[in-house]
Amino acid sequence: MENRPTILKFLQKVFVIYGITTLILNIFTLIFGDAAKEMSTIFSFGNEALGVKTAMQFLLAVVILVLIETLFTTDILIKKMKLPMRICLVFVSIFAVISLFVAVFGWFPTDLALPWIMFIICFAISSAVSTIITAYSEKQENKKLDEALKRFKGEENEKSN
Repeated sequence: MENRPTILKFLQKVFVIYGITTLILNIFTLIFGDAAKEMSTIFSFGNEALGVKTAMQFLLAVVILVLIETLFTTDILIKKMKLPMRICLVFVSIFAVISLFVAVFGWFPTDLALPWIMFIICFAISSAVSTIITAYSEKQENKKLDEALKRFKGEENEKSN
């Protein structure tokens, strides 16, 4: 767990996630834009463009989501909570924020089941993928640290002989 977040790390996460999100939104706009034009404010320009309002809404959402992730996965506010509980709270909070944005900005109709089902499926898939990538990344980082520690101990043993 990172204990000292910095503004640069925060901004890096925001713009990486925003860039990926914008790329995916543009692909969805090209594929589904005309069909979803009447159902969603995201696709208000059909398959021609992604609106500035939508882009700014997604930027705001990403900033809030990265802030939530930072607060729950560092020791800024929460000192003694176990990591699995922190991760669960991150996902619950992210789901709540996105649901709020859906309702406030009309990203999709809140009174239809199919968009919610699709949203939940997409959320579950992206959550699983991000968890797998994070676990793999952490495993690789731990492996590098273990190797560095072994080299360091080896150098220390050579110096003492």
